[in-house]
Amino acid sequence: MKQTMITLSFFTMLLSSGCDNTSTSSLNEKVNLPEQPSKPIQAKIPDWVGHYKAFIPCDACEKKLISLRLHQNKTYILKEISFFKQKIKQKESSGTFTFDEQNSNLLQLMDNKTKQNRYFSLHDHSIEPLDQNKNQFKDFEKYQIPQVQNIEVNNALKYVDIQADLFKSEKIESNGIESTKLTYFFEINNNSDRPLKLRDSDIVLVDAKNNEHISTIENNPISPIKPHKTQHELVSFIYAESHQPAYINIK
Repeated sequence: MKQTMITLSFFTMLLSSGCDNTSTSSLNEKVNLPEQPSKPIQAKIPDWVGHYKAFIPCDACEKKLISLRLHQNKTYILKEISFFKQKIKQKESSGTFTFDEQNSNLLQLMDNKTKQNRYFSLHDHSIEPLDQNKNQFKDFEKYQIPQVQNIEVNNALKYVDIQADLFKSEKIESNGIESTKLTYFFEINNNSDRPLKLRDSDIVLVDAKNNEHISTIENNPISPIKPHKTQHELVSFIYAESHQPAYINIK
């Protein structure tokens, strides 16, 4: 009798164990593993995003510098510097811009403060100011404002801040060698108490192989920059195409 009870108990344990395994297996099948988070897709930055900078003609002054920054969120910062014989006037505005529905190359800038509109025509890596009727100015070729690229400036001068933007890149032939002429737009802020003098040999372009290329200043020599004044100059470098420019060194 005892042997029969032991045998029945053993079979009961086996049946219970089998049920537990089936139950556990069913639960495992129902549990879904967490999905791996997908990598965020980086939005491509539009070609028109960037900094546009150049001198343009001015009827009421000697020349005018336009500096326009277009941001990806469709906001802008516009700086206009008018140069007179004895003084400089600077104006800065900011706001939002939209693309014309019928002409995607037409930009309308709206000043946040004055609510006034300005119009620009967008070209391939350049921008052109238009009048209030959205028409080109006379001699519109002189109103083309290229998209510039900033380059690092290693400056050894105290109390002087210098920024440089690539203004133009040209293929030329120098001494029978195919070369590149890079023209940079310099903004030189003399925060010292003394006039600043810069010569060609003081400004050097250093390429990726640490070769140095002495500058060629368009308005050579640079007229002394008065204390606590800002001056804008076009500075060029000619070098062989084999190495990319790395930075500009101010000695």
